[in-house]
Amino acid sequence: MSTTPDYEELFSERNENQTEKEPYQYQIRMMYLVTYGIVLVLGLSLNFILVFVGWQRYKSYKKIAIWVLALAATHLIFCGALVFQLLYAYYDFEWYYGTVTCKLSSYITYGSMYSTATILSLWSFNSAFSKSACIKRSKNCNIFLILFSWTLAAVLAMPSLFSREIQLVRCVDDYDFYFKTSPGAIKKLKAVVVSRLLFGLVIPAFVMFVSCCVATKSFHNTCVPCKKQTQIICAVKVVYFVCWGPQIFLTLLQATTNNLYPNAFKYGLPTATALATTHCFTCPLIYILGECSVKMHWMTHDPDGIENTADHRLHLLNKSSA
Repeated sequence: MSTTPDYEELFSERNENQTEKEPYQYQIRMMYLVTYGIVLVLGLSLNFILVFVGWQRYKSYKKIAIWVLALAATHLIFCGALVFQLLYAYYDFEWYYGTVTCKLSSYITYGSMYSTATILSLWSFNSAFSKSACIKRSKNCNIFLILFSWTLAAVLAMPSLFSREIQLVRCVDDYDFYFKTSPGAIKKLKAVVVSRLLFGLVIPAFVMFVSCCVATKSFHNTCVPCKKQTQIICAVKVVYFVCWGPQIFLTLLQATTNNLYPNAFKYGLPTATALATTHCFTCPLIYILGECSVKMHWMTHDPDGIENTADHRLHLLNKSSA
């Protein structure tokens, strides 16, 4: 059985005699163990480094660093929940940690997804409209937006707290709440996966696209640090969709097609699940590799400062020529 919600069809139901297992079950289990182990090592180490360096950069320039710190905090919490998923796979998908941790593990997983999507969306929006009077007047606008992102993610991930249950030592989703499948349970499942598609992919993609179109008008083509900063932030956004997109789409297809393609989901869903978890360490990796330095000075660059300097020089030039 998969370690995330909605995948209870991945493994066949438990039989009284389990002396033999299908080869693909062993392969998937090993894939989870290797992937989750790598994600935990890189996710915890890189995000802790990011928090330390980001806090140093926050003291000198807050606009970029505060968003980076918010993402790092989100991913560190996700790594905490991933420990239970690693143990779940290690013990052959048998859950020994109680119903509360079963619910929280799924809740934190999707809460992290929603939180990351919302933070990236609002970061894009804030950057595109940073010169608006409303944003300029609010000294703590970024903090309010980040708190809103976490609050919205906490609300959107609530279905996991109600549906996640332990069945035959398996931590799975039961949208009918009575250990059975019914039309009502299927409707609840479809509502959940559609909400993940909307708030996890569609709406964030739309907000980021519009914000990008607006920000392009004021982009500084001659500023090398501006280009590097934009490329790094853009790469982080693209990687989010690459990591979470397959998982969201496949769970949606599984729910809406009544699992008509079991062979496709057999390996596809576990692979997409493993891919989604890698997002927690890809962000700090991009931050570091984008500048080829762990110091990450790109956070302290202020594009608005470049524009203000250029405007000041133009003003002096016009004044001298007059």
